[in-house]
Amino acid sequence: MDVRERRQGRRARERERRRAEILVAARRVFADKGFAQATIEQIADGCELSPGAIYLYFQSKEELYVSLLFQAMELFEERFTKIQSSRRRPDRKVRAVWDFFYDFYTEYPELYRVFLFLHSDRLRELLSEEVVSEVNRQSVRNFSVGAEIVREAMESGAYRDSDPIAVVDTLWSLFLGLVHQYETRRNLGIEKFPLKETHRRAFDQVEQGLLRVTPPH
Repeated sequence: MDVRERRQGRRARERERRRAEILVAARRVFADKGFAQATIEQIADGCELSPGAIYLYFQSKEELYVSLLFQAMELFEERFTKIQSSRRRPDRKVRAVWDFFYDFYTEYPELYRVFLFLHSDRLRELLSEEVVSEVNRQSVRNFSVGAEIVREAMESGAYRDSDPIAVVDTLWSLFLGLVHQYETRRNLGIEKFPLKETHRRAFDQVEQGLLRVTPPH
């Protein structure tokens, strides 16, 4: 490798490092302020750059948000695919999906907040139709992998036959509700809501309705 190639390699690594720093700052600002209220200036302050420097790496606030959103979705795709290809028993794979929801919330709380913007009724006002379509495409792909994991448990005989997509939708909706309840009680100073234990018990209860027979231990 000649001097020019080494220099180009250093520049590429530096650019990727700076992009990563900007995304970390953006993640914090979006989590704290929400997409609509966040500004490029706040993000620039968070990574000690000028607003103009941000635009050297990202064209807009929307592009920053979308980069984080897809980062979160890629985490889901990566984990779901890993679970699907694992040698776990089929019903244990479904539990692993449920456990990942909790892990995602506790390990990446700021990315969880980024996800919440998708609930906003201003979504289509603030994001382009192209971006919304891509988000839909990625969401469908992730939920389809989740549904295939549930389907495997049904085909193995562990779970009763039903709609796998509906099961995944139910699990995700239940998890969002648990987090909402946990955060509400925490904000009110009510400490008796251990999320981890409640999360485990919730799946136990849902799974009782899915099981065809009690699986061997």
